[in-house]
Amino acid sequence: MLDGITGATSRVLPVVGTLYLLYLVTQPPPARWVGFACLAILAPFAVGWAVGRAFGVGPWGD
Repeated sequence: MLDGITGATSRVLPVVGTLYLLYLVTQPPPARWVGFACLAILAPFAVGWAVGRAFGVGPWGD
């Protein structure tokens, strides 16, 4: 039972985190700069995760 919850959470968490950072980018300047900085650091990982999940390559491929 917990394996299903953990698996679903692990698939949804990167998407939710990226959406939250995009939300921060739309906020007034202090939060905006934090959102931009985090996206600049995490964007390569997000792209790698998406490609790995979509095409089954790399460490995130199944």
